[in-house]
Amino acid sequence: MGRHSSSSVSQGSALVLVLLAATASAIDISRLPGHRHYTKRSGEVGSRLNGPYLLYLLNNPDNMHAAERECMAYEPFRCPGGQVCISIQYLCDGAPDCPDGYDENPKLCTAAKRPPVEETASFLQSLLASHGPNYLEKLFGSKARNALQPLGGVEAVAVALSESQTIDSFGDTLHLMRSDVEHLRSVFMAVENGDIGMLKSLGIKDSELGDVKFFLEKLVNTGFLD
Repeated sequence: MGRHSSSSVSQGSALVLVLLAATASAIDISRLPGHRHYTKRSGEVGSRLNGPYLLYLLNNPDNMHAAERECMAYEPFRCPGGQVCISIQYLCDGAPDCPDGYDENPKLCTAAKRPPVEETASFLQSLLASHGPNYLEKLFGSKARNALQPLGGVEAVAVALSESQTIDSFGDTLHLMRSDVEHLRSVFMAVENGDIGMLKSLGIKDSELGDVKFFLEKLVNTGFLD
């Protein structure tokens, strides 16, 4: 284990107690499923080693080996569980390659075609900053007041736009009224047909038209209206 100091104690048949030196090369604990950790610093009662150290309780000793395993450049996508890495070309190709089939998950495959969630959230925030916290009612309906809080906030709406295969599934995810979904559909169809006047009627500024049109067209081109 390189520079790590470690000891293990069996507890029953499933639990393993591991003491790891918290150096720069320490294992990333976020990649160890089923763990709990406690940081003990030097000088505390019972501390015999210069710290800090991390005390891990793993539900499976194999998790440590999985956490240490790095994906190769030619297989950079790590499947859930951390033990299988696959090529990017195998993502969303119609045949499952991860043990649980996650590489064919519909939400994953949809999000792979959409703008990044961070980019979408930033775009929505820019509209709110420019037009006020209730502006997005003009797109998403009455539940979009107060900076989208009734819909879960900007991040939740951005995630839904990224993962929802169609506008109908987007409406279902956010529990939008059918009339609001149909209004949103009309906005997208107007953009698809080149009707910039529709965007101007929503109060979109001339300086914003390019960005708004690009964003809406990106969703249309990835099947949002199908």
